Amino acid sequence: MGPHPEVALFRRFGSLNARNLMYFQAEIIHLEKQLEQYTQADNESTHPDRQYYDRDWQSLMESGDTAEPVENSAQWKTILKLRQALKEYSM
Repeated sequence: MGPHPEVALFRRFGSLNARNLMYFQAEIIHLEKQLEQYTQADNESTHPDRQYYDRDWQSLMESGDTAEPVENSAQWKTILKLRQALKEYSM
């Protein structure tokens, strides 16, 4: 193949790539549902900041930096996971 690269044959792994894309889609759908649940829980919360997470990006981002209970930052952590999954899926 070295002196004649035009005759090189390489396997594309089409079925495995399709399967991988379907797994990415399933993961993204799962994260999307989680995000919806966390958004609803934050909107219904009595915590003064959590009610604004879906409308105030800075409050949402800063929720991951606090020492408060985990549920305060669940929406932000899910968004970060979604970003990574969408980035990989889009490549």
